[in-house]
Amino acid sequence: MHLGIDAREIQNGVYTGIGRPLANFLEYFSGLNNEDACILFSARKVPIDFGPRIKNVVLSEHITFIWDQWQLPQALKQEEVDLFYSPYYKVPLMKPCPMVSSILDLMYLSFEPYYKKMSPLSKAYYAVFGKLYTDIADKILTCSEYSKRDIQCIYGVQEQKIKVIPLSVGNIYRRELGTPPVKGRYVLYVGNFKIHKNVKSIVESFALIANSFPDLNLVLAGPKGHTYKELLGIAQKNGLQERVIFLGKITEADHPQFLYSGAEVFVMPTLYEGFGLPPLEAMACGVPVVASNTTSIPEVVKDAGLLVDPMNPSAIANAIKEVLTNDRLKKEMIAKGLRYSQEYESTKVSAQLYDFLKGMSKK
Repeated sequence: MHLGIDAREIQNGVYTGIGRPLANFLEYFSGLNNEDACILFSARKVPIDFGPRIKNVVLSEHITFIWDQWQLPQALKQEEVDLFYSPYYKVPLMKPCPMVSSILDLMYLSFEPYYKKMSPLSKAYYAVFGKLYTDIADKILTCSEYSKRDIQCIYGVQEQKIKVIPLSVGNIYRRELGTPPVKGRYVLYVGNFKIHKNVKSIVESFALIANSFPDLNLVLAGPKGHTYKELLGIAQKNGLQERVIFLGKITEADHPQFLYSGAEVFVMPTLYEGFGLPPLEAMACGVPVVASNTTSIPEVVKDAGLLVDPMNPSAIANAIKEVLTNDRLKKEMIAKGLRYSQEYESTKVSAQLYDFLKGMSKK
């Protein structure tokens, strides 16, 4: 197999929910003992050495649409690629070889607050080109049954054209008993502060239990954008500005496994998720999880976590309190979480993706 991959998601390093599983797959691919080769197409040099089996072709990107629809298909022909894999929804419309397109979610089309804010031009783009991409791709890859249903409903893709393979958890996510970067006991959230992440409900729920647990802090690890000022205002209004800790953006270079491992409980009351890696990362680090009962989260967390109405701060607060005060429940959640997270271990999921792509290349 001569596999081509759009690698722009990791050309600045591994920072995203798309980038980490892609890097996991490339690490797995580089260790295979066969004649397969892979070419990464990017707009700047990928700063990760995956070994001699994986080549990086850099195509300068001045206009993204031209890169997508002219430079990339020309390069695929030149490099004689057997199968092209896009880790996101875009593929060349001038199809130079069999293609697999990955659609992790359709949040901007199905999450109403975002869809309402989209310009008419953006709505038209997703309606026209999004549908074209799904029609042209030979197979659509997605990460959950929930996202599969969204793709079928919104773009009318036939079920047999969609393959579900979950995202993988990085190998660094494991129980680490060293000194965490935050002192004392804390509830943890890791992620951005966009509206759909619903971090507001975390701060509101913490305010409801703060007096009952005076030694407990809330740690929010994410870039200080989007709703940050609102979150800070809620903390200040409740007199919790010293106990709600904003760490800023956390990358893998910051060793997030220590941050996860030191937490009493991980909380993620998201309103929309195509998959949701942070709860799995927390479970892999031996941390009990309180999360949404909506979208893909029940499918991923199963009964290893406490699933609650994300719009009900009292329900979130009660779930956190239950974990903090019920040692038997906490131990059961940790054990289940560690066991379930193994299903998403990097090598296991990467092998599924490899077998799928290998099969596609032979068609």
